[in-house]
Amino acid sequence: MKRSRFVFEICVMAFLGLLLAACQTQTTVVEVTRVVDVTPTPRILTFHDAEAVTSMTAPHQCKPLASLPTEFSQPWRLGFINPNLAHPFFGEWSGAMKDAAAFYGVEFFESDAAGEYSTEPDLLETLLLNDLSIVGAHGPNVYEGLALRALDEGIQFIGIDNGPSEYTPIVYGIPDGIAGDRGAELLIEGVRKRQQEDWAGRELFFIELTHGGIPACVTRTGSAASTFQEAMELDDDHVLMADLTTGRSAEDMVNDTITAHPDGVFAMIPCWDGLGIGPYNAVTEAGNEADIMLVTLGGDEPPAKFLKTRPQGYYGFIEFQPYCEGWGWVEVALATLEGLPFETYQVRKAITQETIDQRYAELYESQ
Repeated sequence: MKRSRFVFEICVMAFLGLLLAACQTQTTVVEVTRVVDVTPTPRILTFHDAEAVTSMTAPHQCKPLASLPTEFSQPWRLGFINPNLAHPFFGEWSGAMKDAAAFYGVEFFESDAAGEYSTEPDLLETLLLNDLSIVGAHGPNVYEGLALRALDEGIQFIGIDNGPSEYTPIVYGIPDGIAGDRGAELLIEGVRKRQQEDWAGRELFFIELTHGGIPACVTRTGSAASTFQEAMELDDDHVLMADLTTGRSAEDMVNDTITAHPDGVFAMIPCWDGLGIGPYNAVTEAGNEADIMLVTLGGDEPPAKFLKTRPQGYYGFIEFQPYCEGWGWVEVALATLEGLPFETYQVRKAITQETIDQRYAELYESQ
Protein backbone atom coordinates (compact mmCIF):
# COMPACT_ATOMS: atom_id res chain seq x y z
CA MET A 1 0.00 0.00 0.00
CA LYS A 2 2.83 2.37 0.84
CA ARG A 3 4.50 1.57 -2.46
CA SER A 4 1.30 2.43 -4.39
CA ARG A 5 0.96 5.72 -2.56
CA PHE A 6 4.57 6.59 -3.31
CA VAL A 7 4.09 5.84 -6.98
CA PHE A 8 0.96 8.01 -7.04
CA GLU A 9 2.80 10.96 -5.47
CA ILE A 10 5.61 10.60 -7.99
CA CYS A 11 3.07 10.70 -10.84
CA VAL A 12 1.33 13.80 -9.46
CA MET A 13 4.61 15.65 -9.08
CA ALA A 14 5.62 14.72 -12.63
CA PHE A 15 2.28 15.92 -13.98
CA LEU A 16 2.59 19.25 -12.19
CA GLY A 17 6.07 19.67 -13.58
CA LEU A 18 4.94 19.07 -17.10
CA LEU A 19 2.03 21.50 -16.66
CA LEU A 20 4.32 24.21 -15.35
CA ALA A 21 6.72 23.72 -18.23
CA ALA A 22 3.87 23.99 -20.76
CA CYS A 23 2.65 27.26 -19.24
CA GLN A 24 6.15 28.68 -19.29
CA THR A 25 6.61 27.89 -22.97
CA GLN A 26 3.43 29.88 -23.88
CA THR A 27 4.39 33.02 -22.01
CA THR A 28 5.89 35.83 -24.20
CA VAL A 29 7.66 38.85 -22.78
CA VAL A 30 7.41 41.97 -25.05
CA GLU A 31 9.68 44.89 -24.49
CA VAL A 32 7.98 48.22 -25.45
CA THR A 33 10.52 50.49 -27.04
CA ARG A 34 8.23 53.26 -28.67
CA VAL A 35 4.71 54.63 -28.17
CA VAL A 36 2.94 55.74 -31.38
CA ASP A 37 0.82 58.91 -31.07
CA VAL A 38 -2.40 58.40 -33.07
CA THR A 39 -3.94 61.80 -32.27
CA PRO A 40 -4.97 63.44 -35.62
CA THR A 41 -3.03 66.56 -36.58
CA PRO A 42 -5.41 69.55 -36.86
CA ARG A 43 -5.63 71.24 -40.28
CA ILE A 44 -4.09 74.69 -40.08
CA LEU A 45 -5.93 77.18 -42.30
CA THR A 46 -4.67 80.48 -43.63
CA PHE A 47 -7.00 82.97 -45.28
CA HIS A 48 -6.77 85.49 -48.10
CA ASP A 49 -6.27 89.04 -46.92
CA ALA A 50 -9.11 91.46 -47.71
CA GLU A 51 -6.66 94.13 -48.80
CA ALA A 52 -5.18 91.72 -51.33
CA VAL A 53 -8.61 91.29 -52.89
CA THR A 54 -9.18 95.04 -53.03
CA SER A 55 -5.77 95.52 -54.64
CA MET A 56 -6.29 92.65 -57.07
CA THR A 57 -9.61 94.08 -58.24
CA ALA A 58 -8.35 97.62 -58.84
CA PRO A 59 -9.62 99.96 -60.20
CA HIS A 60 -12.97 98.50 -59.14
CA GLN A 61 -11.66 97.92 -55.59
CA CYS A 62 -14.16 95.22 -54.68
CA LYS A 63 -14.95 94.50 -51.06
CA PRO A 64 -14.65 90.73 -50.45
CA LEU A 65 -17.88 89.05 -49.42
CA ALA A 66 -16.22 86.11 -47.65
CA SER A 67 -12.96 85.27 -45.94
CA LEU A 68 -11.72 82.29 -47.95
CA PRO A 69 -8.86 79.90 -47.15
CA THR A 70 -5.73 79.81 -49.25
CA GLU A 71 -6.19 76.04 -49.53
CA PHE A 72 -9.65 74.57 -50.05
CA SER A 73 -10.91 71.26 -48.70
CA GLN A 74 -11.46 70.02 -52.27
CA PRO A 75 -10.48 71.09 -55.81
CA TRP A 76 -13.74 72.91 -56.52
CA ARG A 77 -15.13 73.34 -60.07
CA LEU A 78 -17.49 76.25 -60.74
CA GLY A 79 -19.85 76.63 -63.69
CA PHE A 80 -21.84 79.62 -64.93
CA ILE A 81 -24.19 80.33 -67.85
CA ASN A 82 -23.64 83.92 -68.93
CA PRO A 83 -26.78 85.48 -70.49
CA ASN A 84 -24.85 87.42 -73.13
CA LEU A 85 -21.08 87.87 -73.24
CA ALA A 86 -21.46 90.62 -75.85
CA HIS A 87 -23.41 92.81 -73.43
CA PRO A 88 -21.07 95.17 -71.52
CA PHE A 89 -22.67 94.51 -68.12
CA PHE A 90 -22.68 90.72 -68.47
CA GLY A 91 -19.23 90.83 -70.05
CA GLU A 92 -17.98 92.45 -66.85
CA TRP A 93 -19.46 89.56 -64.88
CA SER A 94 -17.57 87.08 -67.02
CA GLY A 95 -14.19 88.78 -66.76
CA ALA A 96 -14.53 89.15 -63.01
CA MET A 97 -15.57 85.52 -62.48
CA LYS A 98 -12.58 84.28 -64.44
CA ASP A 99 -10.23 86.60 -62.53
CA ALA A 100 -11.66 85.55 -59.17
CA ALA A 101 -11.43 81.84 -60.02
CA ALA A 102 -7.77 82.30 -60.98
CA PHE A 103 -7.06 84.30 -57.82
CA TYR A 104 -8.60 81.66 -55.55
CA GLY A 105 -7.12 78.75 -57.51
CA VAL A 106 -10.27 76.93 -58.68
CA GLU A 107 -11.53 75.84 -62.08
CA PHE A 108 -14.22 77.86 -63.84
CA PHE A 109 -16.39 76.76 -66.78
CA GLU A 110 -18.65 79.15 -68.68
CA SER A 111 -21.31 78.99 -71.39
CA ASP A 112 -22.78 81.88 -73.39
CA ALA A 113 -26.54 82.11 -73.97
CA ALA A 114 -25.90 84.99 -76.41
CA GLY A 115 -29.10 86.75 -75.37
CA GLU A 116 -31.36 83.70 -75.75
CA TYR A 117 -32.51 82.60 -72.33
CA SER A 118 -34.39 79.66 -73.86
CA THR A 119 -31.05 78.01 -74.65
CA GLU A 120 -29.89 77.93 -71.03
CA PRO A 121 -31.37 74.51 -70.12
CA ASP A 122 -29.39 72.87 -72.95
CA LEU A 123 -26.28 74.83 -72.01
CA LEU A 124 -26.63 73.56 -68.45
CA GLU A 125 -26.61 69.97 -69.64
CA THR A 126 -23.31 70.62 -71.42
CA LEU A 127 -21.83 72.34 -68.37
CA LEU A 128 -22.78 69.42 -66.14
CA LEU A 129 -20.42 67.19 -68.13
CA ASN A 130 -17.54 69.02 -66.39
CA ASP A 131 -18.20 67.37 -63.02
CA LEU A 132 -19.18 70.69 -61.45
CA SER A 133 -19.25 71.40 -57.73
CA ILE A 134 -21.68 74.32 -58.09
CA VAL A 135 -23.41 76.16 -60.95
CA GLY A 136 -25.13 79.50 -61.54
CA ALA A 137 -26.97 81.50 -64.18
CA HIS A 138 -29.08 84.57 -64.84
CA GLY A 139 -32.44 84.08 -66.49
CA PRO A 140 -35.67 85.48 -65.01
CA ASN A 141 -37.86 82.98 -66.84
CA VAL A 142 -35.72 79.84 -66.65
CA TYR A 143 -33.63 79.95 -63.48
CA GLU A 144 -36.00 77.89 -61.35
CA GLY A 145 -35.87 75.04 -63.85
CA LEU A 146 -32.09 75.29 -63.92
CA ALA A 147 -31.91 75.17 -60.13
CA LEU A 148 -34.16 72.10 -60.00
CA ARG A 149 -32.08 70.32 -62.65
CA ALA A 150 -28.89 71.05 -60.72
CA LEU A 151 -30.43 69.68 -57.55
CA ASP A 152 -31.29 66.49 -59.42
CA GLU A 153 -27.54 66.06 -59.86
CA GLY A 154 -26.81 66.92 -56.24
CA ILE A 155 -25.31 70.30 -57.18
CA GLN A 156 -26.08 73.61 -55.49
CA PHE A 157 -27.41 76.37 -57.79
CA ILE A 158 -26.65 80.02 -57.06
CA GLY A 159 -28.25 82.45 -59.49
CA ILE A 160 -27.42 86.11 -59.93
CA ASP A 161 -30.01 88.89 -60.09
CA ASN A 162 -32.83 86.38 -60.39
CA GLY A 163 -34.74 86.79 -57.16
CA PRO A 164 -35.89 84.12 -54.69
CA SER A 165 -36.68 80.51 -55.56
CA GLU A 166 -37.90 77.52 -53.59
CA TYR A 167 -35.15 75.46 -55.24
CA THR A 168 -32.22 77.46 -53.89
CA PRO A 169 -31.88 79.01 -50.43
CA ILE A 170 -29.28 81.54 -51.57
CA VAL A 171 -30.43 84.71 -53.35
CA TYR A 172 -27.40 86.52 -54.72
CA GLY A 173 -27.09 89.77 -56.61
CA ILE A 174 -28.24 93.38 -56.57
CA PRO A 175 -30.36 94.19 -53.49
CA ASP A 176 -33.24 95.46 -55.60
CA GLY A 177 -35.21 97.31 -52.95
CA ILE A 178 -32.13 99.12 -51.65
CA ALA A 179 -30.97 99.93 -55.19
CA GLY A 180 -34.36 101.46 -55.99
CA ASP A 181 -34.31 103.51 -52.79
CA ARG A 182 -30.82 104.84 -53.54
CA GLY A 183 -31.86 105.73 -57.07
CA ALA A 184 -34.82 107.65 -55.72
CA GLU A 185 -32.62 109.51 -53.25
CA LEU A 186 -30.30 110.60 -56.06
CA LEU A 187 -33.28 111.64 -58.19
CA ILE A 188 -34.77 113.64 -55.31
CA GLU A 189 -31.47 115.48 -54.97
CA GLY A 190 -31.53 116.45 -58.65
CA VAL A 191 -35.21 117.40 -58.74
CA ARG A 192 -34.93 119.65 -55.70
CA LYS A 193 -32.11 121.55 -57.37
CA ARG A 194 -34.29 122.06 -60.45
CA GLN A 195 -37.22 123.19 -58.29
CA GLN A 196 -34.99 126.01 -57.09
CA GLU A 197 -34.31 126.94 -60.70
CA ASP A 198 -36.30 126.37 -63.91
CA TRP A 199 -38.77 123.91 -62.35
CA ALA A 200 -39.97 126.32 -59.67
CA GLY A 201 -43.77 126.14 -59.40
CA ARG A 202 -44.08 123.40 -62.06
CA GLU A 203 -46.40 120.38 -61.63
CA LEU A 204 -44.23 117.33 -60.85
CA PHE A 205 -44.89 113.76 -62.00
CA PHE A 206 -42.92 110.57 -61.41
CA ILE A 207 -42.70 107.90 -64.13
CA GLU A 208 -41.78 104.37 -63.08
CA LEU A 209 -40.21 102.57 -66.07
CA THR A 210 -40.45 98.86 -65.37
CA HIS A 211 -41.14 95.34 -66.59
CA GLY A 212 -43.91 93.66 -64.63
CA GLY A 213 -42.77 90.21 -65.75
CA ILE A 214 -39.37 90.50 -64.05
CA PRO A 215 -39.55 90.18 -60.24
CA ALA A 216 -36.34 92.17 -59.77
CA CYS A 217 -37.82 95.09 -61.73
CA VAL A 218 -41.04 95.09 -59.74
CA THR A 219 -39.10 95.36 -56.49
CA ARG A 220 -36.49 97.78 -57.80
CA THR A 221 -38.68 100.42 -59.42
CA GLY A 222 -41.50 99.89 -56.94
CA SER A 223 -39.18 100.85 -54.09
CA ALA A 224 -37.98 103.87 -56.05
CA ALA A 225 -41.54 105.03 -56.72
CA SER A 226 -42.54 104.67 -53.06
CA THR A 227 -39.49 106.54 -51.77
CA PHE A 228 -39.84 109.36 -54.30
CA GLN A 229 -43.59 109.75 -53.75
CA GLU A 230 -43.22 110.02 -49.99
CA ALA A 231 -40.30 112.46 -50.09
CA MET A 232 -41.88 114.73 -52.71
CA GLU A 233 -45.39 114.43 -51.21
CA LEU A 234 -47.05 113.34 -54.45
CA ASP A 235 -50.55 111.91 -54.63
CA ASP A 236 -51.22 108.72 -56.58
CA ASP A 237 -52.36 110.65 -59.66
CA HIS A 238 -48.85 112.05 -60.02
CA VAL A 239 -47.09 108.67 -59.82
CA LEU A 240 -47.32 107.00 -63.23
CA MET A 241 -46.10 103.69 -64.60
CA ALA A 242 -44.75 102.68 -68.01
CA ASP A 243 -44.72 98.87 -68.03
CA LEU A 244 -43.22 96.93 -70.94
CA THR A 245 -45.61 94.04 -70.34
CA THR A 246 -48.34 96.18 -71.91
CA GLY A 247 -46.69 95.53 -75.27
CA ARG A 248 -45.95 99.20 -75.90
CA SER A 249 -42.47 100.68 -76.10
CA ALA A 250 -41.15 102.78 -73.25
CA GLU A 251 -40.49 105.61 -75.73
CA ASP A 252 -44.13 105.77 -76.82
CA MET A 253 -45.48 105.54 -73.28
CA VAL A 254 -43.26 108.38 -71.99
CA ASN A 255 -43.94 110.66 -74.95
CA ASP A 256 -47.67 110.09 -74.60
CA THR A 257 -47.49 110.91 -70.89
CA ILE A 258 -45.67 114.18 -71.54
CA THR A 259 -48.15 115.11 -74.27
CA ALA A 260 -51.04 114.48 -71.88
CA HIS A 261 -49.52 116.87 -69.29
CA PRO A 262 -48.01 119.74 -71.31
CA ASP A 263 -47.37 121.91 -68.24
CA GLY A 264 -45.76 119.19 -66.16
CA VAL A 265 -42.20 118.14 -65.43
CA PHE A 266 -41.20 114.50 -65.13
CA ALA A 267 -38.78 112.56 -62.94
CA MET A 268 -37.97 109.03 -64.16
CA ILE A 269 -36.26 105.89 -62.88
CA PRO A 270 -35.99 102.73 -65.03
CA CYS A 271 -35.28 99.14 -64.02
CA TRP A 272 -32.02 99.28 -66.02
CA ASP A 273 -30.06 102.00 -67.82
CA GLY A 274 -31.21 101.40 -71.38
CA LEU A 275 -34.87 101.35 -70.36
CA GLY A 276 -34.46 104.97 -69.29
CA ILE A 277 -31.99 106.31 -71.85
CA GLY A 278 -34.18 105.24 -74.78
CA PRO A 279 -37.21 107.29 -73.63
CA TYR A 280 -34.89 110.14 -72.64
CA ASN A 281 -33.60 110.32 -76.21
CA ALA A 282 -37.15 110.17 -77.57
CA VAL A 283 -38.18 113.08 -75.34
CA THR A 284 -35.14 115.04 -76.47
CA GLU A 285 -36.01 114.47 -80.13
CA ALA A 286 -39.49 115.79 -79.40
CA GLY A 287 -37.99 118.98 -77.98
CA ASN A 288 -38.97 118.36 -74.35
CA GLU A 289 -35.53 117.69 -72.90
CA ALA A 290 -35.88 120.51 -70.34
CA ASP A 291 -38.92 118.79 -68.81
CA ILE A 292 -37.13 115.54 -67.89
CA MET A 293 -34.97 114.50 -64.94
CA LEU A 294 -33.52 111.00 -65.23
CA VAL A 295 -31.57 108.73 -62.87
CA THR A 296 -30.71 105.23 -64.09
CA LEU A 297 -29.75 102.00 -62.35
CA GLY A 298 -26.75 99.93 -63.45
CA GLY A 299 -24.00 102.25 -64.56
CA ASP A 300 -21.76 100.18 -66.83
CA GLU A 301 -19.69 101.78 -69.61
CA PRO A 302 -22.38 102.90 -72.15
CA PRO A 303 -24.39 105.04 -69.70
CA ALA A 304 -21.16 106.31 -68.16
CA LYS A 305 -19.98 107.44 -71.59
CA PHE A 306 -23.36 109.09 -72.22
CA LEU A 307 -23.32 110.90 -68.86
CA LYS A 308 -19.89 112.32 -69.74
CA THR A 309 -21.55 114.34 -72.53
CA ARG A 310 -23.53 116.23 -69.85
CA PRO A 311 -27.01 115.72 -71.33
CA GLN A 312 -29.50 118.09 -69.76
CA GLY A 313 -31.75 116.26 -67.34
CA TYR A 314 -29.66 113.08 -67.01
CA TYR A 315 -28.61 113.63 -63.42
CA GLY A 316 -26.68 110.40 -62.82
CA PHE A 317 -26.84 106.70 -62.01
CA ILE A 318 -26.49 104.19 -59.22
CA GLU A 319 -23.48 102.10 -60.20
CA PHE A 320 -24.05 98.39 -59.64
CA GLN A 321 -20.32 97.68 -60.18
CA PRO A 322 -20.84 94.58 -62.36
CA TYR A 323 -17.20 93.54 -62.05
CA CYS A 324 -17.50 93.35 -58.26
CA GLU A 325 -20.84 91.59 -58.55
CA GLY A 326 -19.26 88.90 -60.73
CA TRP A 327 -16.23 88.58 -58.44
CA GLY A 328 -18.52 88.29 -55.45
CA TRP A 329 -20.50 85.45 -57.06
CA VAL A 330 -17.34 83.32 -57.07
CA GLU A 331 -16.68 84.15 -53.41
CA VAL A 332 -20.23 83.27 -52.38
CA ALA A 333 -20.07 80.00 -54.35
CA LEU A 334 -16.79 79.00 -52.70
CA ALA A 335 -17.97 80.02 -49.22
CA THR A 336 -21.08 77.88 -49.74
CA LEU A 337 -19.01 74.87 -50.75
CA GLU A 338 -16.69 75.32 -47.77
CA GLY A 339 -19.53 75.94 -45.30
CA LEU A 340 -18.26 79.43 -44.49
CA PRO A 341 -20.29 82.61 -43.85
CA PHE A 342 -20.56 85.34 -46.45
CA GLU A 343 -22.01 88.84 -46.74
CA THR A 344 -24.68 90.04 -49.14
CA TYR A 345 -23.67 92.09 -52.15
CA GLN A 346 -24.26 95.84 -51.89
CA VAL A 347 -24.32 98.82 -54.25
CA ARG A 348 -22.14 101.60 -52.94
CA LYS A 349 -21.60 104.26 -55.61
CA ALA A 350 -23.82 107.06 -56.87
CA ILE A 351 -22.34 108.87 -59.88
CA THR A 352 -23.44 112.29 -61.16
CA GLN A 353 -22.26 114.68 -63.86
CA GLU A 354 -19.99 116.22 -61.24
CA THR A 355 -18.14 112.96 -60.57
CA ILE A 356 -18.40 111.04 -63.85
CA ASP A 357 -15.10 112.23 -65.35
CA GLN A 358 -13.04 110.87 -62.45
CA ARG A 359 -15.00 107.62 -62.27
CA TYR A 360 -14.85 107.05 -66.02
CA ALA A 361 -11.09 107.60 -66.00
CA GLU A 362 -10.67 105.11 -63.12
CA LEU A 363 -12.64 102.35 -64.82
CA TYR A 364 -12.10 102.78 -68.54
CA GLU A 365 -9.05 104.96 -69.16
CA SER A 366 -6.57 103.55 -66.61
CA GLN A 367 -6.17 100.10 -68.19
